[in-house]
Amino acid sequence: MDNKKFASQVTLLILVNLLVKLVWIFFIERKVQITVGFENFGLYYSIFSFTLILGVINDPGLNNYLIQYLSTNKTATQHVSELFYIKTFLAGLYVFVSILVGLLLGFLNYYLLALLILYQVLYSFLNYFRGFLKANQLLKSEMLFSVLDKSLFIIAFLPLLYFNSYFNWTISFYVIAQIIAVTLSLILCVYHLYQKKIFIFDLTEKTLNLSKDTNHANTVYSGQQGLLLKWKTIKLTLKRIIPFAVFAFLVLAYNKIDTVMLAKMLPNGAMQTGVYVAAYRFLDAASMLPILFATLFYPVLCNIISDKIKVNELINNSISILIPITIIIAMASWFYRNNLMQSLYAQDSSEQLSLIFGILMFSLPLVVVYYVFSTFFTASNHLKLLNLVSTGGLVINVVLNILLIPIYQALGAAISSLVSFFIVGLAYLFLFYVKFKHPFQALIWIKVLSLVFLLILLGYLISYVLQNWMLGFVFYILLATIITGLLKFFDLKHIQGIIRFKL
Repeated sequence: MDNKKFASQVTLLILVNLLVKLVWIFFIERKVQITVGFENFGLYYSIFSFTLILGVINDPGLNNYLIQYLSTNKTATQHVSELFYIKTFLAGLYVFVSILVGLLLGFLNYYLLALLILYQVLYSFLNYFRGFLKANQLLKSEMLFSVLDKSLFIIAFLPLLYFNSYFNWTISFYVIAQIIAVTLSLILCVYHLYQKKIFIFDLTEKTLNLSKDTNHANTVYSGQQGLLLKWKTIKLTLKRIIPFAVFAFLVLAYNKIDTVMLAKMLPNGAMQTGVYVAAYRFLDAASMLPILFATLFYPVLCNIISDKIKVNELINNSISILIPITIIIAMASWFYRNNLMQSLYAQDSSEQLSLIFGILMFSLPLVVVYYVFSTFFTASNHLKLLNLVSTGGLVINVVLNILLIPIYQALGAAISSLVSFFIVGLAYLFLFYVKFKHPFQALIWIKVLSLVFLLILLGYLISYVLQNWMLGFVFYILLATIITGLLKFFDLKHIQGIIRFKL
């Protein structure tokens, strides 16, 4: 596959994922939360976050290792079979640990806990099998199976959710419906791999230990040697993926531990979690931009990581495009926070929800810094440093949550998230410019501060002049975009630089 075709297919994959994720967040998740109530949805989401954080046991970087291995070994080998055995063992370990820790933490809704653990196991296996598609560059198939489970849910249950007022939606049914959708996707993915003659096992005689040697003693001895060799291979594989597993755990814990702590620290924890999730939903949706951008960003960085000049150019171009876009979104969200929450949650909206939403959205530009520079550290193989910074961010987040949640409830979690994102972002910038001695681009950051100042003035001016909030919101976005253009953030050279590196 030529580079241009590959880049176009990856871009299409990202856009399709973005579209389906946005439909899921705003038309499924939001509607389910309104239907079942903030408290019930908060209980569900706290358990979901808990099972997701422990999901690192289920997939400690094994998928990425599989893709990397298959990229150089196109056919199934004995090692691929061993990876599947490891995957199955880890899934069982994950179930055991999740149930044990869940009971210790006091998650008393055993049925919901069991359903969500089952969902995480099935979804993890789906991602594992999708790794075979990625490794073989079957990007159209990967695009289909990356969104198939959510698409099946949307097609089957969205009419029921919106147009059948007699059906009694419960949070358990919501999870069961997701399990049905991901199970169908998993079955279809395995069948598709079979049709493409991509095998997840090595079915050779060597793998099946069908030795032609009929001597029983030699067979037993060979089997013992084989088991010892397999165990050594498994240990070596796990050792290789441990740094990635640690980072995956830290990222998940960093992003999801707020909801678990809210549920466990407050007497009305489920309700406060529901409020927090309702506000966080918009940050989650907007974060798709830097997250999906990092998907394209990573392989490009890996190819040019030894060339400091090209790395600087790519990172500076990325910052110049992503930071202003996210600042505009964050500022618009702050000035129109009450109206946006009221229009989407109606009677469930509140001053607390609006304030939490506004504060969380200020994290969005920091999320860009987080993903751009963490991708650089990953591509340059500085995982120890990355894990050190991530550990520091997680500790800060947990400590701030312990201090602020009992006083400010969900608002305290929002403040903790913003502060920890800010500190981690500063740490990344310091390491990139000081430790790795990349030249500091003062002009970019001066323009960022100028943009923030001008957008604050613009927000107050439009709020004073225009009373219609929808009209004001549209004018704010348009004028903010013009200001960004005048500051030459959206320079054509920046966009061309990204495309040139991608191709």
